[in-house]
Amino acid sequence: MEQDSRCGEMAVMFLAGVAVGAAAGLLLAPHSGSYTRRQLQNLAEDVTERMVGLAGDAKDAVDDVMEKGS
Repeated sequence: MEQDSRCGEMAVMFLAGVAVGAAAGLLLAPHSGSYTRRQLQNLAEDVTERMVGLAGDAKDAVDDVMEKGS
């Protein structure tokens, strides 16, 4: 059980690292400010969608555990 928790933490940290790296890459890229802002907005929307999906997966996993425990 503890190992599952660690895997979840690692996945979240990995995704956070990917997001930070992508944001840094966009900020350092030689594009106009409006283009970069659009790219950052798109990135934020993508990350939000992924986090919502992960939260749903986590909820499903908790529900499964609760059902098995009952």
